[in-house]
Amino acid sequence: MREIEVFTDDRLKAWCIHCGSVIADIESNRDHVPTKSLLTKTLRKRGADYDSGAGDEMDYLPQVIVCRRCNSRFSPDENYLLCVLHAVIAGSLYPDPTKHPEAAIILRSNRHVVRSLKRRPDGQLLLFENLQPFTLFPDTDKIRRVIVKNARGHAYHEIGEPLLEAPDHVAFVPLEQLSREQRDSFETVGTGAELSVWPEVGSRMTLQLFNEEAMVGGWITVEPGRYRYSIDWSDAVTVKTVVWEYLATETRWER
Repeated sequence: MREIEVFTDDRLKAWCIHCGSVIADIESNRDHVPTKSLLTKTLRKRGADYDSGAGDEMDYLPQVIVCRRCNSRFSPDENYLLCVLHAVIAGSLYPDPTKHPEAAIILRSNRHVVRSLKRRPDGQLLLFENLQPFTLFPDTDKIRRVIVKNARGHAYHEIGEPLLEAPDHVAFVPLEQLSREQRDSFETVGTGAELSVWPEVGSRMTLQLFNEEAMVGGWITVEPGRYRYSIDWSDAVTVKTVVWEYLATETRWER
């Protein structure tokens, strides 16, 4: 992605978007949205180079200023979601390192997460047709917290709107479990002339709307095959994401 200089009202940047604390009064740092661990190691390295002033202009990774306490608080849940995704894609909590080297390393380094996934009696069945039946019992609260964290960050990053309240709706499901009609509806995003309400003046999204190459079908791609997101603010503020072209999420704040 390319970094865009924004001109949103500085008064909207005064608080941590997660806890509402005044940024000027607390320790703060930059939080990447989406969670960096969901991206490939290559892109994470390019993003770090860009942050240090050595990268290409297209190596920028979306980030927002939040309080350090909140940033640290999300780390265990982000790590948990990463383990769940790797296990699902590999089809095992103990993947073959020759076939799934990254998954094997991540899961081997997080045995406590593996044990918790094996213990939980409630959860959801996550399957791919070409894999042996494989059941995971993820903690949906942990996953929901990461989804909301990223959704808040995307809304703030793109339309300059801090959403301090709890969302009115949070949903996530594997893409393959959506019917054709549900998939078409999910993939459709209102943009530009279809919208009666424009985003905050000077926000990234106002500039995106004048650059058709910045979005494809209303979706913003952080890394092909790894992460994309969309924002619709025509009525409610609705943030959709697709993680690894596997997990579809939708978070909505009613106005």
